[in-house]
Amino acid sequence: MAANFWTSTQHDHWILDRRQLVKSKQPDLKYLSPQDLLKLKIWLYQLIQKLGKRFQLRQQVVATAIVYFKRFYSRNSLCNTDPFLVIVTCVYLACKIEECPHHIKLISQEAKGVLTDVGASTYDSSKIAEFEFYLMEELEFYLIVWHPYRSLTHICKELGMKDSGLQFAWFIVNDSYRTDVCLLYPPHMIAIAAVYLTVVLNHADFAPGSQGEKKDMRQWFADLNVDMEEVGIIVQELLALYEVWNDYKDEDAVALWKNFRKAVAEDK
Repeated sequence: MAANFWTSTQHDHWILDRRQLVKSKQPDLKYLSPQDLLKLKIWLYQLIQKLGKRFQLRQQVVATAIVYFKRFYSRNSLCNTDPFLVIVTCVYLACKIEECPHHIKLISQEAKGVLTDVGASTYDSSKIAEFEFYLMEELEFYLIVWHPYRSLTHICKELGMKDSGLQFAWFIVNDSYRTDVCLLYPPHMIAIAAVYLTVVLNHADFAPGSQGEKKDMRQWFADLNVDMEEVGIIVQELLALYEVWNDYKDEDAVALWKNFRKAVAEDK
């Protein structure tokens, strides 16, 4: 594993161009509006989260599975693949890479409980094992993922932010995996954007005498050696997510998925 993000395979191979992501979505946008496609993907990310909860996985493991899912779909479309098989395999692979492996038969068994609830297909262990190699090929066998959590914890500690503020920022980072920012920006930029939103929304509570209490936070952000315009873009992506998410319901997403698959089938 690389000593830092800047020498990692994620930096060298998996910080993508926005145009590539736009291109990968075009086949699905024949059948869905951009907002409906985002709602559908929010639902699919929720299924990864639900499967993770069945194994009581750490959030970082779930985040790694979501990143694998996103990387796969930066080169593929929903209309030409089976996202439920991708979900199960991403969780299985993430568990191995994040050193909390679960037997493939157990993964298959627990996935049934998540997928049958939404009327999706279920998969035996041989199907998952077969797809695992294809998934790794699509990921170019670059499987180590750097997340914003470490940077976030370091920044909040440096500022003297209390646990309540850190938790709020942590939740924002969790939410960021429903957007494409993890494919477009380094992890520390996402962490800074989460801290920025926490401060702006008045959820940052600093310990007495800490840097965060003593400093003008506007100046603190201005003094950072980062492109604040890019931080602003990440913030806008998050706000756009919350606007769509505010109108999101699981049952609507299930209906959306069924209509999407029907339209795709009729077009073939």
